[in-house]
Amino acid sequence: MMRYRVLKIFVLATVFTFSSSLAQLPLALATSSHSPKVDVEIMVRVNQKGFLDQNGKVFSKRNILQLPEEKVVRITFVFDEAMTSLAYGDTHQVAITGEDWTKESDKIWMFSKKTSITFQTGEEGVRYRAYCILDCIGMEHLNNLIIAVV
Repeated sequence: MMRYRVLKIFVLATVFTFSSSLAQLPLALATSSHSPKVDVEIMVRVNQKGFLDQNGKVFSKRNILQLPEEKVVRITFVFDEAMTSLAYGDTHQVAITGEDWTKESDKIWMFSKKTSITFQTGEEGVRYRAYCILDCIGMEHLNNLIIAVV
């Protein structure tokens, strides 16, 4: 009798979980289908050493992030702390500042490793700045990613 009750509770919990996830599926599909058309996608790795390109080279005054003019750009920031680093438990949140606007990403950390910011680039010569807005290990290296429109 006890075994039957446990089995019944298990089956009911499974059915409830499955049905509640089905109810949320249309909402997830609806929100993902309205994303703007993106012309350029860029990945930037983020860790205590700074902002890095896909090859692991730190962006600096000599190695700036270059974007084409008049395009919709999505920059995806990826949490890239080494598991052995003291900063592995850190959380980062990136903001990009334009001439009269600022856009903030969601937070990234070891359990949520990617976030994106999408924006329209301006004319050639326009510059933007990206930086971490949270107090973190390596903050001094995450304060001045220069993004130039070329």
